[in-house]
Amino acid sequence: MSEKTPDRRIARTQNSLWTALQSLLQSHSWDDITIKMICARGDVARSSFYAHFDTKLDLLDLGFSMVLADLLPLAEANTTASGTFVTTDWMVDHILENPGFFMRVSRSQSDVVLFSRFTKALEDLLAQELTAMGIAAPATTVTFCIGGAFALVRDHIETRAPTPPATLKALLAAQVHKALL
Repeated sequence: MSEKTPDRRIARTQNSLWTALQSLLQSHSWDDITIKMICARGDVARSSFYAHFDTKLDLLDLGFSMVLADLLPLAEANTTASGTFVTTDWMVDHILENPGFFMRVSRSQSDVVLFSRFTKALEDLLAQELTAMGIAAPATTVTFCIGGAFALVRDHIETRAPTPPATLKALLAAQVHKALL
């Protein structure tokens, strides 16, 4: 087996745990979720959890890295500075799949770890996408863009006459372009 091919058992266990964590996050705050709960939901022994992770944060980081690994090739292929951004388009789609979850997590003190890690993952992805476009943006600008994107999406969710997702994506792209000027 080559180094690039992960053991299927390891991948299956990690995917089960990641899926279990995602499921638990739908109904529990980050602080309330225990490793015991994750293992029970994923039908994985605690000893197996600890064979792969030291903490539930390590599992969360692995989950975000798996999602970003799927998105990074798309972001790096977006080499035109016109149009939309893979990062913000994906963010809109992801958040609008479960807006109540986003609103809870983005405002909850007990979910601050989850939201800060999500924010950092999006900042890293946008920075890599901008680099692929040949745009050298300071980290503060990238942080500003993601924060502004969250604000627009939050406003979209809270309004009684929401903006169509395609329009929201275009607004976000325009916001990022303005920030880069």
